[in-house]
Amino acid sequence: MNLFNLDCELRESASEYGFSEVGVIPVTLRERDSGFLDDYIENEFNASMEYLSRNREVRRNPRLLLTGAKSIIVLLSSYKHDLPEENCGFRIASYAHGFDYHKILKNKMHSLVSVLRKYNPDVRCRVFTDSAPLFERSLAHEAGLGFIGKNSFLISPDHGLHTFLSVIITDMELLYEKNNPVVSNKCGECRRCIDACPTGAIVSPFRIDSRRCISYHTIENREYEGEHGKIIAKSNYIFGCDICMDVCPWSRKGRTTSIVDFLPLEVDKGRYVTSLSYREWNEMGGERFLRFFKGSALERAGLDKIKSNLEYVVANNNR
Repeated sequence: MNLFNLDCELRESASEYGFSEVGVIPVTLRERDSGFLDDYIENEFNASMEYLSRNREVRRNPRLLLTGAKSIIVLLSSYKHDLPEENCGFRIASYAHGFDYHKILKNKMHSLVSVLRKYNPDVRCRVFTDSAPLFERSLAHEAGLGFIGKNSFLISPDHGLHTFLSVIITDMELLYEKNNPVVSNKCGECRRCIDACPTGAIVSPFRIDSRRCISYHTIENREYEGEHGKIIAKSNYIFGCDICMDVCPWSRKGRTTSIVDFLPLEVDKGRYVTSLSYREWNEMGGERFLRFFKGSALERAGLDKIKSNLEYVVANNNR
């Protein structure tokens, strides 16, 4: 089997499917990452996200996800778009403007697996995108796709921050030569992300306290007491948050996505999800919500959660 030809075909096919970059690394134990996670959980930075404390041995040893695993293919895909956001007073994290990336990227990865099967019909693979206990950003860094910034996001020197990460684990040995050299950290003395966070969620470089994070409270947190509403009201986001990404100088990098499913959903001709007013959100029922957002990340959050976030923003900012 010619690993060089396979590597070239894999990268060409990934580009055709809309992936921006590919890196391939051997499966190894993730001891350093595991230590970082243990410290993170010990400090209770995971808030109510108990899933982060489960399956820690799987995170440490990716082979537990696939017996005989030898290689990890890490894929980067952009969701950046250049369609203007109408100033309606309420914002949605840009990754959620289009359809839910989980299903879209998994389908694309399954198509990529067919390239491997051309060379080895018996190959075994599993595909993941933010759906398994994996240190995806660390894997991407090791695969040469970027460096991890002080806001904990992977930063690609070529594609910026508005990207998704996907992983294929396979029992097939692949080419591990340094097609993508590891990228050194390029944050330098910059601390724009730290200073811009209105709730102080970036407690120190590379360390995020979810208990203070707007994105966590507008998506994950289902508790409605205590500091919850005060944190949401620190911004005008009703789903997710892009503040620490948008202020990063690297966010200007990268072309707009070639994956049309990631472009903003239209609610009317020429009007997108970001243009909905308070009245439109407030009067929206379940049927209309599904018409606009079926198959999107917002559908997973649900209308009740988004309306609750909206009320906190409105009440605490006197809109």
